[in-house]
Amino acid sequence: MAVFISNNAASSGVAAIGARLNSGTLDLYAGSSQPADANTDTTASHYILAALPFSTVAGVAASSTWTAATTGVLSTTAAISTGIALFYRAYSSTGTVVIDGSVSSGVASDLNFNTNNIVQGVSVTVTSYSLVLPEHA
Repeated sequence: MAVFISNNAASSGVAAIGARLNSGTLDLYAGSSQPADANTDTTASHYILAALPFSTVAGVAASSTWTAATTGVLSTTAAISTGIALFYRAYSSTGTVVIDGSVSSGVASDLNFNTNNIVQGVSVTVTSYSLVLPEHA
């Protein structure tokens, strides 16, 4: 059996998730492994590499996809630490975790860079970022 939601429900759901990112941050982490889910706290084995700010309006939803705005969002920022980015967490403006996902320099992750080898003091830029709420599972 399969579960299906309507286009309207998928669009509304992903828009609500995206709205929680308004004025929030996207933080890149290094560590031994990605936490089990977004509700699991980071541990002493995780450390932040960079914190990239979302703008006041972080992005827009169309159909079942939310896409981060390309201007003023996730702008270049100097890395806080050196390491290999393993996962990211996107936080609301109040610091509440909204999303947790994998990071890679390939194309098989939730957030992809040309390199996930982050160097302290060097600029980090996310050129595109989107979320998809599938209409079926």
